[in-house]
Amino acid sequence: MENADIANLPVVCKAGTPCLSPSQQKRDVLTALSAYAKIPFTLRIVFSPSSAWTRYAATGMMPGVQRILEPEVSVPKVGTPHSQRRWYTHAYNRLAFYRLIAVCSLWLPRPVQLCIARAVAMVLYRCMPREYATVQGNLTRVLPDASRQEVERQARQVFSNFACFFADLLGLNRRALPLQQAYVTKVQGLPHLQAVLQTPRGFVAATAHLGNWELAGRLLSTYGRRIHVLMAPEQDPAIQRFLREGIQEADLCFVTNDSSAVFVQLLMALRRGDVVAVQMDRATGHRSDVTVPFFGTPAVFPLGPFLLARAAQVPVLPCFCVMRPDARYEIWVDQAIPVAPGREEAALHHMVRILERYIAMVPNQWYNFYDVWKATPTV
Repeated sequence: MENADIANLPVVCKAGTPCLSPSQQKRDVLTALSAYAKIPFTLRIVFSPSSAWTRYAATGMMPGVQRILEPEVSVPKVGTPHSQRRWYTHAYNRLAFYRLIAVCSLWLPRPVQLCIARAVAMVLYRCMPREYATVQGNLTRVLPDASRQEVERQARQVFSNFACFFADLLGLNRRALPLQQAYVTKVQGLPHLQAVLQTPRGFVAATAHLGNWELAGRLLSTYGRRIHVLMAPEQDPAIQRFLREGIQEADLCFVTNDSSAVFVQLLMALRRGDVVAVQMDRATGHRSDVTVPFFGTPAVFPLGPFLLARAAQVPVLPCFCVMRPDARYEIWVDQAIPVAPGREEAALHHMVRILERYIAMVPNQWYNFYDVWKATPTV
């Protein structure tokens, strides 16, 4: 695919007949997305002796938040019987830890930050045999021909790279846009992005827990389109305020699933020409999830983003932001996936094939610390 220097990218400003009735179409979209939005898209902390920083990658939970296997509490959502588990927090979920890492990032040069992060990761992975074994199991499916020694090496790199990603999450990702652009050297497949930007409607930006996905969303906002990142609300309002106060981009917002009205908001945003950013590599546990072959073995993926794209009559654009050996980033954009009425599952299958290709390209930057081939990941 073609590429372009990030510094020379132009700024582009804003500018089917359904198979179901309008009321049924809206109901299906709200049903699937109300579950999909429950996938937390939050930050984690590295100071937990019980491997909480890796549980962020596995479940999206805060470092002091764990699942309680109590009877489920129903959450009223439009057209869905989906329910949400109760949560509790413990002492490690403290705002002070976040502030400490953020302050350190202000005083330490980025190369020093990454060196410290890698050193910490090489100590912590030895204390996390379960997570380490799970990562090896995932990589064995991704790299079926690799030797045991190669799989172990790649697994250690997963921990090392994730530590670097976390350091950038509270450092580089919170800096001014020109500094972020300085660390992004190329956009591979830029014509695919330019093609969707030429249309008046928006698109669904589909990514995964691969590389620095959050940085990709920030850089997308420089193209004159407002970006809506779908996520779950933080358990601690003070931490949520802290994480948001470092965001300076006017065209980047985080949308939480506080009410079912948010999904109508996303639908209207796409029709206005905005972008909705979602992650595709984790199931929701909802009835709309679909089983798709993934590296030769069935796995469950969310269909909700494709139902939203179909309702808004917009494409799904696969995009990823991966780290290079020189610790800079490269953005990869693939060809947009059209979503025709009744072809939502086919579009999802296409997206999964794309996921396979990029994960195989950088398997040591795929941050899932649970067995993704299980329909319901647990901690």
